[in-house]
Amino acid sequence: SLRFELFTILFFILIFAAMETVVSGIRPTGNLHLGNYFGALKNFVKMQEENNCYFFIADYHSLTTHPTPENLHGNVKQVLAEYLASGLDPEKATLYIQSDVPETAELYLLLNMNAYVGELERCTSFKEKIRKQPDNVNAGLLTYPTLMAADIILHRANKVPVGKDQEQHLEMTRKFARRFNRLYKNDYFP
Repeated sequence: SLRFELFTILFFILIFAAMETVVSGIRPTGNLHLGNYFGALKNFVKMQEENNCYFFIADYHSLTTHPTPENLHGNVKQVLAEYLASGLDPEKATLYIQSDVPETAELYLLLNMNAYVGELERCTSFKEKIRKQPDNVNAGLLTYPTLMAADIILHRANKVPVGKDQEQHLEMTRKFARRFNRLYKNDYFP
């Protein structure tokens, strides 16, 4: 009956609205390893049961290491297969490739216009990367936190499971969102 269908739709809307949004991604730089599984994927599988989850393959982030197109495309497919093999379910979580969402690049651009070079240069992960790869210090390494902020803000995430090395990026995300809201006198990013 129509009443039952409306009740069912309302029920799912209420459940979905009460769920927190989780966003996280893994760079496709090669096969995933046990650290990825125990540090991220195992938790992703649990989170997809009780949250509105967006798990992506961070191909834009991987460009900071200059993969060849062949390696990048192959690695993206490999990570997707490994996501599925680890138990991520496309019926329960949204799985996607970062570059397939044009709004990511658009928001990244806007956030970059309001991020200051000094604050990006002070980022611990940037300092670590330039120490490890002194022959490849590119703008993508510097603006990595603004790209990560775009990933998070785009989905209005409540939870962002990250490693210790990226905790600073979460605080920078808050800073970038507040700054954007203040500059444009609107609460685009609560």
